[in-house]
Amino acid sequence: MSLFDTMAIVSIGGGSLMDLTNKVAIITGAAGSIGRAIGEKFLEANAHVAFLDINYDALTQLAKDLDARGIPQARWIVAKVDVSIPESIAEAFATVDRELGLCDVAVANAGVAEAAPFLDLTVANWQRTVDINLTGVFLTCQAAAQRMKLKGGGTLLTMSSTNGLVGEKNLAAYNASKAGVLLLTKTIAIELAPFHIRANALNPGMIDTGLAKRSGLDSSFLDRYVEKIPMGRLGLPHEVASAALFLVSDASPFITGAALVIDGGQLSEE
Repeated sequence: MSLFDTMAIVSIGGGSLMDLTNKVAIITGAAGSIGRAIGEKFLEANAHVAFLDINYDALTQLAKDLDARGIPQARWIVAKVDVSIPESIAEAFATVDRELGLCDVAVANAGVAEAAPFLDLTVANWQRTVDINLTGVFLTCQAAAQRMKLKGGGTLLTMSSTNGLVGEKNLAAYNASKAGVLLLTKTIAIELAPFHIRANALNPGMIDTGLAKRSGLDSSFLDRYVEKIPMGRLGLPHEVASAALFLVSDASPFITGAALVIDGGQLSEE
């Protein structure tokens, strides 16, 4: 199926509420599975998309893939960013301003997860996780909101997690950072509502991205995890992307400060 094949989208009077034509969207962590899926979903919805990531090699491959699909280069850019460094955020956003225009949508998706028992958790591990997962969201949302205020509105979307709602052993730094993202998002939503800027959080459960394995979780853990999910499987990146499109689009104009759980029903049994 082509990237631009017809989507199942909400429409009224023949017009799509989930169409992002003439919108500029910024996505961090955009070379990873979820970030890339979100960016591609936004392209399907006719947005202009800035794919930002720290992994330059992955960005280069992403650019080649988008070129190979025939997606016009005027509709997207890739740029390197370290979301934990204010100067890097400023440089990346300036690039987007110059190449695509001021953003209407920003998805603060960049994140890391490193498993370690609490008693073995190092300060370096803790700080790296908080710097990327929480400070990175703050910096991304602040830079985006400054531009949205100038444009008269916009939508922010953060990436929390079901781990921001319930604890899980060996992931103290990750859990704390994602809980922080959730409350940061709610605070942003309150403060920015007068400027017609909405802010919401996605709270995915275990999504099949490879991050779990890279963070040191073994296959037996994943098998046990799936047993806890009523739908009997891990989530998929495109399912998170569909939720992201809904929350940043005109299909959700009165939703702000919300946390949308995407977990196959897992937390329903907690």
